[in-house]
Amino acid sequence: MRKITLLVVVFFLSLQLFAQKDLIIHNAKSYKLKSSVNNKQYVLGVSVPENYDPNKKYPVCYILDGYYTADIAHGIHKNLQFFNDIEDVIVVTIAGNEKNKNEWFMNRWSDYTFTNDTKFDTSAVRIYQLPANSLLSGKGDLFLKVIKTEIIPLIENKYSTNGKRGISGHSLGGLYVGNLMYKANDIFEKFGVNSPSFKSWNNNDIRLTEKEYSKNHTELKAKVILTFGGSENVNNINNLKEYEAILKEHYKGLDITNIIFEGETHASVVAAMISRNLMYLYPNISKK
Repeated sequence: MRKITLLVVVFFLSLQLFAQKDLIIHNAKSYKLKSSVNNKQYVLGVSVPENYDPNKKYPVCYILDGYYTADIAHGIHKNLQFFNDIEDVIVVTIAGNEKNKNEWFMNRWSDYTFTNDTKFDTSAVRIYQLPANSLLSGKGDLFLKVIKTEIIPLIENKYSTNGKRGISGHSLGGLYVGNLMYKANDIFEKFGVNSPSFKSWNNNDIRLTEKEYSKNHTELKAKVILTFGGSENVNNINNLKEYEAILKEHYKGLDITNIIFEGETHASVVAAMISRNLMYLYPNISKK
């Protein structure tokens, strides 16, 4: 059972994933960043509105796991804006400097987890035949510092932004974004939580994080989209529905929706969730 759950957390490692490369999609650029916070390298992919004007100010949507989301996200961004389905927004994908899927797996494992799960670290290393001690969970706070003090300043120094930020993640990235709702709602105001590894990570410990937060907060001014593929584990889907109900009960000011993409798997849902995240979090109000 543990092995089956792990397959969901690590996101279709058996698929053939391509090494990070320079983005070549129209209107998208890539930037490399060497962090002085955690000594890791990151690759940021940036696409702007077609009629980008440096004299105007734009919101920014950050999307995690650029290793497999970058090409999809920037392509969808271009298409949605071509048909005026979303407002003008800058999209930034965040990847590590990974050259293969094992490096990608190791990078995200530490960055996207706030708590340490030593048993899970060890079992994943064994199951996927990774180098000994290569998975060290619980470095999410360091990655948040990278985002706050290095990634966001880089983007906001190069582009004309209005200080309104959103962030979206899938799988382990969904777990990370779910935690940011409590740990970084002073930085982000919009959150895409997609196929999150809530139930499988440290016995659903995000529930403990939420419980602690709710002791001192009755309001959460945020726009949140929760999603799962309809063909994913039903227990995980039901767990997210329960979680949504808790959020609605505990917080005023929360704009939240939960979408199940029928027929989509943990892998195939990525394109659907990116598209719906952008449309829900950044709708073109003038089109309605």
